[in-house]
Amino acid sequence: MVGVPGKYKGCNTCRTRRVKCDNTRPFCKKCIDYGRECGGYERETVFIVGTQDDRGRVGSHPPRNTQQQRAAHSEASTHRPIIPEFVEAEPLQPAWHDTVLLKSGPSSHLVRLVARHADLESATNHSGSSSQVHNVSLSLLGAQPLDVTPAFREESFNLKSVCFVNTLEAGDDSTVGSNEMVCLFLYQQNSSTMYTQEPSWDGMSTVADTIRELGPAAYQSFPAHHFFARVYRPSAIWAALLNRQPTFLCNPEWTVVPWEHYPRTSLDDLLDIVVLLPSIFSRADHIMLLAANADRQLRAKDLLDDCRSIEANFDIWLSVVKQRARQSSIPDWAAESTGSGSYLPFDEPLSFASPLQCLVHVYYWTVLICFHQCIYALLEVIREPGGEGSDQATTPELPPGLDPRKYQPAETRKLAALVCRSLDFALQSTTQPDLLAAPVWIVQEFYSRMKAFGLCELEGLWVTDFVERSEAHGRETSAWLEAKQWTRIERFG
Repeated sequence: MVGVPGKYKGCNTCRTRRVKCDNTRPFCKKCIDYGRECGGYERETVFIVGTQDDRGRVGSHPPRNTQQQRAAHSEASTHRPIIPEFVEAEPLQPAWHDTVLLKSGPSSHLVRLVARHADLESATNHSGSSSQVHNVSLSLLGAQPLDVTPAFREESFNLKSVCFVNTLEAGDDSTVGSNEMVCLFLYQQNSSTMYTQEPSWDGMSTVADTIRELGPAAYQSFPAHHFFARVYRPSAIWAALLNRQPTFLCNPEWTVVPWEHYPRTSLDDLLDIVVLLPSIFSRADHIMLLAANADRQLRAKDLLDDCRSIEANFDIWLSVVKQRARQSSIPDWAAESTGSGSYLPFDEPLSFASPLQCLVHVYYWTVLICFHQCIYALLEVIREPGGEGSDQATTPELPPGLDPRKYQPAETRKLAALVCRSLDFALQSTTQPDLLAAPVWIVQEFYSRMKAFGLCELEGLWVTDFVERSEAHGRETSAWLEAKQWTRIERFG
């Protein structure tokens, strides 16, 4: 029997606190002086009912089998996959650089950044379990191209991604990054699967956007920052633009906090402005549904004023881009003569100083196509004859300095041509060909509308041919990625 006075003779309070007791009876003077409630000196009587095999454990406690516990812990540690940790070397480079220098332990590796859209379940689970970390093989040849067709309506945008890194393989003679390691962001967004009967993400449309829930501070280091800047943010902004729905990414903290440690690029700054447009487009759609009257015209005038403010931001951004180009003595772009008529009905294709510079201009011109069409529609509302109760004499005046000819379809057609003349350079130089899916869709839709007026038929055929070439390029990229073994380092969403 235990519980009788033994080695420790102090009160229960001092015993619990593991301090020396003065043993004053019936209550400890130390407890009273410090205002504590003394637990007294009575001990609970506990009977030992264990055997020698139980190693003397009391009946009120479960038996302890230290050897089995240690063996189980050792076995679990042996089978638990170890995910390597990569830290980007200083000084940090912009996420839009195609390579990044990573440190893993004492080693440093130059890693090429690649992103590819695919069905995550079928691409990663064709061999092994979904929890497999090392020696992961990918199945990408059957992946469908990214579908950016506006389709969300009441559904929120969602995107999930898995980040892999491959080790440098001897004898790797691939044409893309043959002497570098590769960091792959394999991702899937819900627009490409929402019309299937059984979405591969187990009810993706109803899950919460975990990317948003983590907050912007979660994307300040590799690989989370690169995932956010290169994959999630442009995908979410294009989805918001095409579906004409505002996005939380327009909140100021989402345009600042993820870049507290990383340099920004002109593309990051451009997207800061573009992210304001979905709200403009949503308001414009609401105005178009109103009855034709003076109130509708005034609403269109107010929205046009907001458009002019955003347009001023674009002008400031463009002036900064041009100033940087002059300082570096590198032109924005140059026409590249092909010596053939392969680019008809366009002029010669454009070449750029870097893949990023090309993507910046493709995105800028594509966004202007959408933006100018919105402004043109608002101008039509302002200038249309008023409805019942309206007075044509009170038709709102256009903002000073606004030239309506700038937004005519003929001018928008020139922007579309610039995009098309840049697409081949973009396709051959980018490590993320899916970044071109939205610009191609927007240009194709513009030409389809113009075709109804007997225009742009040849342009539309050219874009259709480019889509086929881009899909062939995507299959080549998938085959190159499939030939490698991968290690999973992170999941997002």
